[in-house]
Amino acid sequence: MELATLVLMLANIVTVHLPEVSRVLGPVHGLAYTATVITAILVMDGRRRVWMLALIPGIGGLLASRAASPERLERWLLDNEL
Repeated sequence: MELATLVLMLANIVTVHLPEVSRVLGPVHGLAYTATVITAILVMDGRRRVWMLALIPGIGGLLASRAASPERLERWLLDNEL
């Protein structure tokens, strides 16, 4: 989600640069970035490397998900019934 909003914002700047689109996508991207970091912190139980990767703007969520072990993520999802 975070990467998608970043790509949309950059595409808007490069093409038509509509201020209305920037006004909407800016906060949406900020929320997506914040949600990515918070999710990494909650899921990884303090494993510093994973949530610090999530801090990298744009691709942090992808890097954090690759660094997290699939077994740990699955166990967290089962424990929290998501």
